[in-house]
Amino acid sequence: MKFAKVFQQTLIEEEIPDEWAEAAIQYKVLKKCIGRVVKELEFLGLTKSDVKLLLQDESGNESVELLDEETVPNNPVVAKYLLAKSRKSNEVVPFLKISVNDTTIDSNESQRTLELADVIRSKLQRVLDATDEEHQFVEIKEDDDGLTLSPQTSHDEKNIVSVRNNEIVVLLNSDLKFFGMLNTEIENLDQIRKTEEANIIQEISKVSESVLKLTEKKTDLYLWRELFKIYLDSEIFFRYNETSLQQLERTSDMIKQNLEIFSANVAKTNLLEKMARKRSVNTFDRFVAVNERLFKILMFQSINTTALRKILKKFDKQTAFNVSSEFPALISQDHVFIHGSSLAQSICYTIQTTLLVIVPQLDDYSCPICVSIAYKPIRLLCGHLFCVRCLVKMKQRGKMDCPLCRQSRAIASADSSNLDLDAMRTIKMAFPEEVKEKLKEANKERYNEMVGQHKSCAIV
Repeated sequence: MKFAKVFQQTLIEEEIPDEWAEAAIQYKVLKKCIGRVVKELEFLGLTKSDVKLLLQDESGNESVELLDEETVPNNPVVAKYLLAKSRKSNEVVPFLKISVNDTTIDSNESQRTLELADVIRSKLQRVLDATDEEHQFVEIKEDDDGLTLSPQTSHDEKNIVSVRNNEIVVLLNSDLKFFGMLNTEIENLDQIRKTEEANIIQEISKVSESVLKLTEKKTDLYLWRELFKIYLDSEIFFRYNETSLQQLERTSDMIKQNLEIFSANVAKTNLLEKMARKRSVNTFDRFVAVNERLFKILMFQSINTTALRKILKKFDKQTAFNVSSEFPALISQDHVFIHGSSLAQSICYTIQTTLLVIVPQLDDYSCPICVSIAYKPIRLLCGHLFCVRCLVKMKQRGKMDCPLCRQSRAIASADSSNLDLDAMRTIKMAFPEEVKEKLKEANKERYNEMVGQHKSCAIV
């Protein structure tokens, strides 16, 4: 299936909002615009093969990739197609620069290229000679009678490109419309991304406020912890704890699959049915909706990125102007759609730092030695966290180095000042059942130690 149909079908099947669809890359319209560019080139007497023969960079290398069966040019610099950005705006202005110097025929040069260059020069020169004024810009215009070629008497943008005395700049009409339309559409995509990012972040903040109030009740606290654990384990948008690395982002298909797996796993646990208040279920539904909205905007961005790449590739294929990399590079700093950081990374970071931290996970506050809650947590100089009782035991056995990173005498140097008060407050508030169980185990352990000591005494 052709991409234009796939593009439109995706927008419909994924229920992309109308305002988004209107701002999407207008692939079909841009294709028609490319067709008009080709007609303007043919009006000049240039086919795609002719353009490939005439276009070279200043070093004499072809500026387009030629297929093996096509003629490989070895001609002097005759023409150059370039894009420039207006000093007054972000408008991209395309130029076709033609050298009007006579060329010296060389046995190694293509006779066809030289003949073609002479025809183009002659055609342009006749137009310029028809006016008394001196011009270096020639414009192709379209009226009821078709295409016409005329000198450009006033061109506000001509200072964008340097023109030597032996050069004429041809201003096509349709390529200016093509790049202008494309630039406008990318600006629209910028605005959608900014608006959606702000809306999603605002919704995350509201969900966070609701979760904070709901988890004041111990029953809901543990239910939300389990829900968030399932969410983290689902690794919907990134591989676990790797949101800073864009290359580890999931594809649209994988995100969609992971969202479905997440919902299925939640359903299996019956956690929502256990929630005592309807408000808890509504809040969870809003949280799921945030993730689904993020997925939709990521998918929308992805399909538009593909559309941009493909329409530029088609432009090059039909015209041989080779702008697929030049155009994005020229406008990259003006558009968050092209140069902006990953939206998934931004939103997932906000979810982690604003919402998920409200209900801390047990793994983040567990002692690596006893693998239970690190009640009365001691943070060693190396940064690792352990419960005080495990460190006391380590010290009694003469183990003075950190058991994780082996930092020398990290345990030996620890004292009451190493008690992490912030972590202790969080543990008391977020893990009441685990703290209760930890204290019970500690009391039982102390009792067994005391009983063991009494057994060694002799009673007379």
